[in-house]
Amino acid sequence: MGIQQTTRLDRLDANESDSNVAKSCMAIIWVKNGSNELDKMRLIQFLKKTTGVSDASFTREKPAILKVDYCTKEIKAANLVEKINSLGVFARIVGC
Repeated sequence: MGIQQTTRLDRLDANESDSNVAKSCMAIIWVKNGSNELDKMRLIQFLKKTTGVSDASFTREKPAILKVDYCTKEIKAANLVEKINSLGVFARIVGC
């Protein structure tokens, strides 16, 4: 069982060059167990307010796995993990 990279290209403007193409990506982030549901909801709300993040949610099958949809032109996956860690939550990138 492997993790697939999900990348989608969205045109900012049909007349702009390829260097101005925004890439949507999904980061798979492992969050150390021990968070209660309220903490998870707060983390999701925090991430959704982060510039470049379009969505965030924990998986039902594996509650320690967080999926974050983001724009690679606005934020990097490593920065997402840094932001989560700055809240005192231990997290690591599993896939992107």
